[in-house]
Amino acid sequence: MPKFVSEATLPTTIPQQQKQLPLQQQGQKLKQGASGKLQTQVPGQQQLLGQNPAKKVKKEPTDQPTPARNHQLPTGDQPEAKRQKAGKTRGRAGATGETIAWALGEIRSHLETIPDVEGVKELLDRFPECVLLGGIAARRELVASLLGDHGVATNAAALLVAPGMRQPIALELRCGSEDFGSFNGPEAEAWLRSVQQAAAQALGHRLKVDALRLRLSAMGCANLDVVDLPDKTGSPGSAVPPKIEEMRLRHLGSPSNLLVCLEPGEPLDLCRRFDPPLSRTLRLGAAATDGGNAVALCGPEAARCLEERFAALCHDRVPQWMQALEKLEARLTRGQAEAREIEQRESSDEVLRRARAAGTSFGRALEHVINGATGCAAGAMTLEDELADFAQAAAKGNCGFGTILSAKDAAAAAADVFAQFDGVEGYAAYLRDTVHVAAADVPLNGGAAWQRLLQEVEVAMRLSSPPPDELSKLMLNAIKCGGTGVHGHQRWEDLWPKLMFALAFEPLRRRIRYVTARVVFVLKVQKNTVSEWMATLSGGPAARCYSPLFPEHLRILRTVPLVRDLVFAAYDEAVTIVGEQVLKSLEDTLMAACINPEIMLRASTKPDLDPRKPLLSQTSVPVGKTERSEARQRVANELSLRSGPSAGLPVQLSDRVFDPRVAELMMPFVEEKLETAFRRLASTLATHAFALADTSLSELTRRQMDEAMSKIDYSADQKRALAARHAELEDMAQHIEERLQAVRHCVTVLKNFRK
Repeated sequence: MPKFVSEATLPTTIPQQQKQLPLQQQGQKLKQGASGKLQTQVPGQQQLLGQNPAKKVKKEPTDQPTPARNHQLPTGDQPEAKRQKAGKTRGRAGATGETIAWALGEIRSHLETIPDVEGVKELLDRFPECVLLGGIAARRELVASLLGDHGVATNAAALLVAPGMRQPIALELRCGSEDFGSFNGPEAEAWLRSVQQAAAQALGHRLKVDALRLRLSAMGCANLDVVDLPDKTGSPGSAVPPKIEEMRLRHLGSPSNLLVCLEPGEPLDLCRRFDPPLSRTLRLGAAATDGGNAVALCGPEAARCLEERFAALCHDRVPQWMQALEKLEARLTRGQAEAREIEQRESSDEVLRRARAAGTSFGRALEHVINGATGCAAGAMTLEDELADFAQAAAKGNCGFGTILSAKDAAAAAADVFAQFDGVEGYAAYLRDTVHVAAADVPLNGGAAWQRLLQEVEVAMRLSSPPPDELSKLMLNAIKCGGTGVHGHQRWEDLWPKLMFALAFEPLRRRIRYVTARVVFVLKVQKNTVSEWMATLSGGPAARCYSPLFPEHLRILRTVPLVRDLVFAAYDEAVTIVGEQVLKSLEDTLMAACINPEIMLRASTKPDLDPRKPLLSQTSVPVGKTERSEARQRVANELSLRSGPSAGLPVQLSDRVFDPRVAELMMPFVEEKLETAFRRLASTLATHAFALADTSLSELTRRQMDEAMSKIDYSADQKRALAARHAELEDMAQHIEERLQAVRHCVTVLKNFRK
C-alpha cells in the first residue's frame, strides 16, 4: 500500500477558522519535513500528517523554495524518468498531467500569499477546478477513485463528502512517487484522524461561503483540483438558501471551472443553468448513461477521464496564465523601482542635501527680489496695511526674536509708538500727510518696500521725546544723585550723566526695539514674496534670464514639508542674527552716549580736506615762518577744542560742586541742556538705525544666508520622524520585492513546465 501525505490549506480570509485547527497554535502552521520534524508555517494553513514516525520519508524534488511559505511541496519539475514512472504506476494522464498539476499547485500557493496585489485575485479565479454535482454516494465514489485504489481512500472519501458539510471543500490532489513506501496500520489510522480533524471544520450549523482548501498527495492519486459543494438543506422543492446560491454562483458560474455531472436530474439541470451549451460540463457515471447513448464511466475510468480533461483544460490556458503573470511581473518591477527610488530620495542624507541646495537658491532669489526683480506682486502692501499687520503680529506675540528681544518687549515698543498717534491709522496718516513718506499709498514689496521701511524707522527714531513724568521728577532725581561719593562731593559733571541716563535710556531703548522689530518682521514676511517670484520663473520669457534651478527647488519646497521647514527655519535664524546685530549696535551707542554725554555734545573738529593744498611733508619748498606758525595755531585750536568745556552744562556749572540749595535755580538750564542732548542723541540713533538697517540687508543676502543654509541640520524630533519614515519606505520596498520574487518564481515554474 502506498503512503499518504496530506496537506490542508485554510483560506486566509476567515481568521476565525484558525482557532479550530487541531495542529495549529497561535496562528502558525505545522509542517512535516523530510526528517519527520515539525516546522513552523505561515498563519492560516495546516499540514495533515500521516507519516510514520519510525520511518524516514524522502522529500520530493522541488524547484525553488517558496518565499512566502515555509513548506516544501513537489513542484512538478521532477526528472522525466520519475514523472513517467509515476504516470505508469497510476495508469492515468501520465507525466504531463502530473507536471501541470504540480505547477498549478505551486503557483497557487505563491499567489495566495499576495492576495492584495492588483490582478492576483483575477488570476486565481482563472485557475480551473472540477466542481462535483450529484448525490453524496456518487461524489464519494468519484473522490475515492481520485484518491487511488487503497482501502483508506474509501474511508477518506466518506470523511470529505459527508451530509453535514456546511462549507465548500476544495481538494488539491497530487500524485506522489514510489519512494513513499507502504502505508498501513497505525500510520493509516493517524492519517485518517488528521483528515477527519481537518474536514470537521466544514461541519456545523452555519453555512460558510469561503472554501476550506485541503491538499492531499499520495502514490497513485490523480492530479487535479476538485470542489465539493454542500448539499441543499430543507425539504424538496423549498427555496435555495442565499449562501448556497452564492456558492453556486462562485463555483458553477465561473467560466474557468469544469462542471462534473455525476447524476441526471437536478445536477444536470444545474449544469445547463450555468453552462447552457454544456461546453465545460463533463458527464460521468449515471449522468453519462442518461438517454442510453453512452457507456457508464465509473471508478478508475471516470477518474482517468476527469484527469485528462482537467490536464487538457490547463494546457489550453497556460498562455493566458503566462501573459497575466508577465504583466503582473512588469507592474511589480515598476513598483519596486519606484519604491527604491522613493526610499533613496527620502534618506536623511538626500533630504539634507536637497534642503541645503533649495536654501541656497532661496537666498539667491531673495537677493533678486530685494534688488527689484519684476513680475511678482505677491505680498505687496501699502504702508498702512504693513503697519497694521505688524501691530497685529506684535499684539499676538510674534515679533520677538532671538534671546535679546522678547515678544513682550517688542509689543510694548510698538504700542509706545502707536500711542502717540492714537493708533496705527493715525501714525500712518502722519507719515503719509505730514512726513510725506514716498509711495505710502502704493502697494509695494521687495526692495521698494524695504526702502520705504528705512524712511519709516528713521522717522520713528527721531519722533522719540523725553517722557513728561521723568522731566517732572528731574529735581527730585538730581537731589537723590547728589551727595558725597568715593571721590568727594558730587559735581555737576558727575550728576549730569546720571540725569541723562535716567531721562533718555529707557525711552530711546524702546524706540530701538521698535526699529529692530520692524526690520526683522519685514524681512521674515519676504518668504512668501520670494516663493511667488520663484514660481513666476516656471515659464515665459523671464525664465531665460534666471537660473533654471529656481523652479525645481521651489517644487521641492512645496512638495516636501520637511525641506520647507528646514529652509524657512534657517532663513528665520539668519534674519534673527541680523536683527540682533542691529539691536546690539544701537543699544551700545545709546549706552555710551548716556554714560558720557559730554563726548556726544562736544563740538567736532574741522579737518582741512582741500586736495589742492599740498602737505608740508610732500613739498620740497622750504617752509617759512608763516606756514609754521599757522600749523602750530591749528593744532593748538584743535587741542583747546577737545579739552575745553563741552556744550552740555552751562558755563556757570562747570567745575562746580552740586549744591541742593541752588539746584532749583539752575535746574531749568540743566533741563534745557538735557532736552538738547536727548534730541541730538535721538537724531544720531536715527541716522545709525537707517545705516545699520540698510547694511543688515546686504549682510543677510551676501553672508548670513549662505552660512545659515550651509549649516542646515535636523532637530532631534526631525531625525526620529525621518528615521521612522525611511524605515517605513524600506519595509514597503522590501515587501514589494518579496511579492515580485513570488511572481517571478511563478513565471519560472510555468516556463519550466512549457519546456
